[in-house]
Amino acid sequence: MCEYNFMNKKYKRVFSINLQPGYRNFTVKDLLDIKGKKKLTQIMVSNAFEASAAEEAGIDLILAKPDENVPLIRKAASKTFMTVAIPFIKYSSKEAIVKKALELVEHGADSIHCGSWNLNFMKYLNEFKIPFQGHAGLVPRKSTWIGGVRAFGKNVDEATKLLKDIKEIEETGAWGVEVECVPEDILGVITKATQLLTLSIGSGKKSDVQFLFAEDILGCSSIDTPRHAKMYANFNKLNDMIQKERIKAFKKFSSEVKNGEFPGKKHSISVDKEELDQFKKLISDKKYN
Repeated sequence: MCEYNFMNKKYKRVFSINLQPGYRNFTVKDLLDIKGKKKLTQIMVSNAFEASAAEEAGIDLILAKPDENVPLIRKAASKTFMTVAIPFIKYSSKEAIVKKALELVEHGADSIHCGSWNLNFMKYLNEFKIPFQGHAGLVPRKSTWIGGVRAFGKNVDEATKLLKDIKEIEETGAWGVEVECVPEDILGVITKATQLLTLSIGSGKKSDVQFLFAEDILGCSSIDTPRHAKMYANFNKLNDMIQKERIKAFKKFSSEVKNGEFPGKKHSISVDKEELDQFKKLISDKKYN
Protein backbone atom coordinates (compact mmCIF):
# COMPACT_ATOMS: atom_id res chain seq x y z
CA MET A 1 0.00 0.00 0.00
CA CYS A 2 1.64 3.29 -1.12
CA GLU A 3 -0.82 5.75 0.42
CA TYR A 4 -3.25 6.04 3.31
CA ASN A 5 -5.95 8.38 4.50
CA PHE A 6 -5.81 10.26 7.79
CA MET A 7 -8.22 13.03 8.83
CA ASN A 8 -9.61 13.03 5.26
CA LYS A 9 -6.13 13.65 3.81
CA LYS A 10 -4.14 11.36 1.54
CA TYR A 11 -0.50 10.66 2.34
CA LYS A 12 2.13 8.84 0.29
CA ARG A 13 4.34 6.16 1.79
CA VAL A 14 8.02 7.11 1.47
CA PHE A 15 11.49 6.05 2.59
CA SER A 16 14.21 8.51 3.59
CA ILE A 17 17.74 8.29 2.21
CA ASN A 18 18.66 6.14 5.24
CA LEU A 19 15.60 3.94 4.68
CA GLN A 20 13.46 5.39 7.46
CA PRO A 21 9.79 4.74 6.54
CA GLY A 22 7.18 7.47 6.74
CA TYR A 23 4.28 9.22 5.04
CA ARG A 24 4.23 12.59 3.27
CA ASN A 25 1.56 14.84 1.84
CA PHE A 26 3.68 15.32 -1.30
CA THR A 27 6.58 13.65 -3.05
CA VAL A 28 8.79 15.54 -5.51
CA LYS A 29 6.95 13.83 -8.37
CA ASP A 30 3.62 15.00 -6.94
CA LEU A 31 4.88 18.58 -6.82
CA LEU A 32 6.10 18.52 -10.41
CA ASP A 33 2.87 16.88 -11.60
CA ILE A 34 0.72 19.45 -9.82
CA LYS A 35 2.38 22.49 -11.42
CA GLY A 36 -0.20 24.80 -12.95
CA LYS A 37 -3.11 22.83 -11.50
CA LYS A 38 -3.25 23.84 -7.85
CA LYS A 39 -1.96 26.70 -5.69
CA LEU A 40 0.24 25.56 -2.81
CA THR A 41 1.55 27.20 0.37
CA GLN A 42 4.95 27.15 2.05
CA ILE A 43 5.93 28.56 5.45
CA MET A 44 9.37 29.05 7.00
CA VAL A 45 9.08 27.63 10.53
CA SER A 46 11.61 28.02 13.33
CA ASN A 47 10.41 25.53 15.93
CA ALA A 48 8.29 22.44 16.55
CA PHE A 49 5.27 24.47 17.71
CA GLU A 50 5.10 26.35 14.41
CA ALA A 51 5.69 23.15 12.44
CA SER A 52 2.92 21.28 14.24
CA ALA A 53 0.51 24.18 13.75
CA ALA A 54 1.42 24.39 10.04
CA GLU A 55 0.69 20.72 9.50
CA GLU A 56 -2.61 20.87 11.39
CA ALA A 57 -3.61 24.00 9.46
CA GLY A 58 -3.03 22.22 6.16
CA ILE A 59 0.05 24.14 5.00
CA ASP A 60 1.48 22.19 2.05
CA LEU A 61 5.23 22.72 2.46
CA ILE A 62 7.49 23.87 5.27
CA LEU A 63 10.99 25.34 5.20
CA ALA A 64 13.41 25.17 8.14
CA LYS A 65 16.89 26.34 9.09
CA PRO A 66 19.72 23.76 9.38
CA ASP A 67 19.97 23.77 13.17
CA GLU A 68 19.29 21.47 16.11
CA ASN A 69 15.54 21.96 15.67
CA VAL A 70 15.36 19.96 12.41
CA PRO A 71 14.69 16.56 14.06
CA LEU A 72 12.09 18.18 16.37
CA ILE A 73 10.41 19.93 13.44
CA ARG A 74 10.37 16.69 11.48
CA LYS A 75 8.73 14.91 14.41
CA ALA A 76 6.18 17.71 14.92
CA ALA A 77 5.18 17.80 11.25
CA SER A 78 5.98 14.24 10.26
CA LYS A 79 3.75 14.19 7.18
CA THR A 80 4.54 17.59 5.66
CA PHE A 81 7.08 17.95 2.84
CA MET A 82 10.03 19.70 4.49
CA THR A 83 12.85 21.62 2.86
CA VAL A 84 15.87 22.70 4.92
CA ALA A 85 17.96 25.73 3.92
CA ILE A 86 21.76 25.49 3.83
CA PRO A 87 23.61 28.83 3.63
CA PHE A 88 26.36 28.55 1.02
CA ILE A 89 28.65 30.86 3.01
CA LYS A 90 29.30 28.23 5.71
CA TYR A 91 30.72 25.58 3.36
CA SER A 92 33.84 26.03 1.24
CA SER A 93 33.58 23.00 -1.02
CA LYS A 94 30.87 21.09 -2.83
CA GLU A 95 31.89 17.98 -0.92
CA ALA A 96 31.36 19.72 2.42
CA ILE A 97 27.99 21.16 1.43
CA VAL A 98 26.73 17.82 0.10
CA LYS A 99 27.90 16.14 3.32
CA LYS A 100 25.73 18.63 5.25
CA ALA A 101 22.82 18.01 2.88
CA LEU A 102 23.08 14.25 3.43
CA GLU A 103 23.11 14.82 7.20
CA LEU A 104 19.92 16.89 7.01
CA VAL A 105 18.19 14.38 4.75
CA GLU A 106 19.13 11.73 7.30
CA HIS A 107 17.34 13.85 9.93
CA GLY A 108 14.20 13.85 7.81
CA ALA A 109 14.54 16.66 5.26
CA ASP A 110 12.75 15.92 1.99
CA SER A 111 14.56 18.68 0.13
CA ILE A 112 17.39 21.24 0.41
CA HIS A 113 17.04 24.99 -0.15
CA CYS A 114 20.08 26.23 -2.09
CA GLY A 115 19.70 29.95 -1.40
CA SER A 116 22.84 31.47 -2.89
CA TRP A 117 24.66 28.34 -4.01
CA ASN A 118 27.08 28.08 -6.90
CA LEU A 119 25.35 26.30 -9.81
CA ASN A 120 28.09 23.68 -9.89
CA PHE A 121 27.39 22.87 -6.26
CA MET A 122 23.71 22.39 -7.12
CA LYS A 123 24.61 20.09 -10.01
CA TYR A 124 26.80 18.09 -7.65
CA LEU A 125 23.92 17.76 -5.20
CA ASN A 126 21.78 16.42 -8.05
CA GLU A 127 24.31 13.62 -8.61
CA PHE A 128 23.21 12.24 -5.24
CA LYS A 129 19.52 12.53 -6.22
CA ILE A 130 18.82 14.79 -3.26
CA PRO A 131 15.83 17.04 -4.11
CA PHE A 132 16.48 20.79 -3.93
CA GLN A 133 15.07 24.20 -4.74
CA GLY A 134 16.91 27.33 -5.83
CA HIS A 135 16.49 31.07 -5.23
CA ALA A 136 16.24 33.91 -7.77
CA GLY A 137 15.23 37.56 -8.02
CA LEU A 138 16.28 39.42 -4.88
CA VAL A 139 18.71 37.02 -3.19
CA PRO A 140 19.62 38.93 0.01
CA ARG A 141 23.15 37.50 0.30
CA LYS A 142 23.86 38.72 -3.26
CA SER A 143 22.03 42.05 -2.99
CA THR A 144 25.21 44.08 -3.50
CA TRP A 145 25.27 42.95 -7.14
CA ILE A 146 21.89 44.55 -7.87
CA GLY A 147 22.44 47.76 -5.93
CA GLY A 148 21.06 46.69 -2.55
CA VAL A 149 17.80 45.28 -1.23
CA ARG A 150 15.21 46.16 -3.88
CA ALA A 151 12.73 44.72 -6.34
CA PHE A 152 14.32 42.97 -9.31
CA GLY A 153 12.95 42.48 -12.82
CA LYS A 154 11.14 45.78 -13.39
CA ASN A 155 12.69 46.31 -16.84
CA VAL A 156 13.27 44.07 -19.84
CA ASP A 157 16.98 43.56 -19.18
CA GLU A 158 16.43 42.48 -15.58
CA ALA A 159 13.42 40.31 -16.45
CA THR A 160 15.49 38.58 -19.13
CA LYS A 161 18.34 38.05 -16.66
CA LEU A 162 15.86 36.63 -14.15
CA LEU A 163 14.50 34.14 -16.68
CA LYS A 164 18.06 33.12 -17.60
CA ASP A 165 18.91 32.60 -13.91
CA ILE A 166 15.83 30.43 -13.40
CA LYS A 167 16.53 28.42 -16.54
CA GLU A 168 20.07 27.76 -15.28
CA ILE A 169 18.65 26.57 -11.96
CA GLU A 170 16.22 24.35 -13.87
CA GLU A 171 19.15 22.76 -15.72
CA THR A 172 20.84 21.79 -12.44
CA GLY A 173 17.99 19.38 -11.64
CA ALA A 174 16.06 21.47 -9.09
CA TRP A 175 12.34 20.91 -8.53
CA GLY A 176 11.51 24.52 -7.62
CA VAL A 177 12.79 28.06 -7.24
CA GLU A 178 11.99 30.72 -4.66
CA VAL A 179 11.40 34.00 -6.50
CA GLU A 180 11.77 37.04 -4.26
CA CYS A 181 10.57 40.62 -4.82
CA VAL A 182 9.82 40.38 -8.54
CA PRO A 183 6.89 42.10 -10.35
CA GLU A 184 3.83 39.85 -10.30
CA ASP A 185 3.24 39.91 -14.05
CA ILE A 186 6.89 39.12 -14.80
CA LEU A 187 6.72 36.10 -12.51
CA GLY A 188 3.46 35.09 -14.20
CA VAL A 189 5.21 34.91 -17.56
CA ILE A 190 8.23 33.08 -16.12
CA THR A 191 6.05 30.56 -14.26
CA LYS A 192 4.63 29.47 -17.62
CA ALA A 193 8.09 29.40 -19.20
CA THR A 194 9.76 27.06 -16.70
CA GLN A 195 9.18 23.48 -15.59
CA LEU A 196 10.18 24.46 -12.05
CA LEU A 197 7.60 25.22 -9.41
CA THR A 198 7.86 28.91 -8.65
CA LEU A 199 7.60 29.88 -4.98
CA SER A 200 6.66 33.54 -4.61
CA ILE A 201 7.71 35.72 -1.71
CA GLY A 202 6.92 39.34 -2.42
CA SER A 203 6.34 38.49 -6.09
CA GLY A 204 2.56 38.39 -6.25
CA LYS A 205 0.11 35.55 -6.78
CA LYS A 206 1.02 34.35 -10.28
CA SER A 207 3.24 31.57 -8.96
CA ASP A 208 2.79 27.89 -8.18
CA VAL A 209 3.45 28.32 -4.44
CA GLN A 210 2.92 31.24 -2.05
CA PHE A 211 5.68 31.48 0.56
CA LEU A 212 5.90 33.49 3.80
CA PHE A 213 7.82 33.35 7.07
CA ALA A 214 5.89 32.11 10.10
CA GLU A 215 7.21 35.04 12.14
CA ASP A 216 5.59 37.50 9.71
CA ILE A 217 2.28 35.61 9.63
CA LEU A 218 2.24 35.39 13.44
CA GLY A 219 3.45 38.93 14.09
CA CYS A 220 6.45 37.88 16.15
CA SER A 221 9.29 39.25 14.03
CA SER A 222 12.01 41.37 15.63
CA ILE A 223 11.80 43.77 12.67
CA ASP A 224 8.92 45.58 11.00
CA THR A 225 6.68 43.38 8.86
CA PRO A 226 7.96 43.53 5.25
CA ARG A 227 5.75 45.14 2.62
CA HIS A 228 5.15 41.81 0.90
CA ALA A 229 4.04 40.04 4.08
CA LYS A 230 0.73 40.05 5.93
CA MET A 231 0.34 39.71 9.69
CA TYR A 232 -2.51 37.37 10.65
CA ALA A 233 -1.86 37.45 14.41
CA ASN A 234 0.03 39.65 16.87
CA PHE A 235 2.27 37.36 18.88
CA ASN A 236 4.55 40.25 19.89
CA LYS A 237 1.60 41.82 21.73
CA LEU A 238 0.70 38.46 23.28
CA ASN A 239 4.34 37.88 24.27
CA ASP A 240 4.48 41.34 25.88
CA MET A 241 1.38 40.45 27.88
CA ILE A 242 2.91 37.12 28.88
CA GLN A 243 6.15 38.84 29.92
CA LYS A 244 4.20 41.27 32.11
CA GLU A 245 2.44 38.31 33.73
CA ARG A 246 5.83 36.63 34.32
CA ILE A 247 7.17 39.73 36.07
CA LYS A 248 3.97 40.07 38.09
CA ALA A 249 4.13 36.42 39.22
CA PHE A 250 7.84 36.62 40.12
CA LYS A 251 7.27 39.79 42.17
CA LYS A 252 4.41 38.17 44.06
CA PHE A 253 6.52 35.09 44.78
CA SER A 254 9.38 37.26 46.10
CA SER A 255 6.99 39.30 48.26
CA GLU A 256 5.33 36.24 49.80
CA VAL A 257 8.68 34.66 50.63
CA LYS A 258 9.87 37.82 52.37
CA ASN A 259 6.68 38.35 54.38
CA GLY A 260 6.47 34.68 55.39
CA GLU A 261 3.30 33.88 53.45
CA PHE A 262 5.03 31.29 51.25
CA PRO A 263 5.49 28.43 51.72
CA GLY A 264 2.31 27.76 53.65
CA LYS A 265 1.24 24.58 55.41
CA LYS A 266 -0.19 23.03 52.26
CA HIS A 267 3.18 23.48 50.51
CA SER A 268 5.21 21.91 53.32
CA ILE A 269 5.70 18.44 54.82
CA SER A 270 4.58 17.94 58.43
CA VAL A 271 6.01 15.67 61.12
CA ASP A 272 4.43 14.22 64.26
CA LYS A 273 5.06 16.39 67.33
CA GLU A 274 6.34 13.39 69.28
CA GLU A 275 8.94 12.62 66.61
CA LEU A 276 9.95 16.27 66.45
CA ASP A 277 10.36 16.50 70.23
CA GLN A 278 12.51 13.35 70.31
CA PHE A 279 14.70 14.76 67.53
CA LYS A 280 15.10 18.09 69.35
CA LYS A 281 16.10 16.25 72.54
CA LEU A 282 18.60 14.19 70.56
CA ILE A 283 20.17 17.39 69.26
CA SER A 284 20.09 19.02 72.69
CA ASP A 285 21.78 15.99 74.31
CA LYS A 286 24.28 15.75 71.41
CA LYS A 287 23.52 12.04 71.01
CA TYR A 288 23.41 12.03 67.22
CA ASN A 289 27.03 11.01 66.52
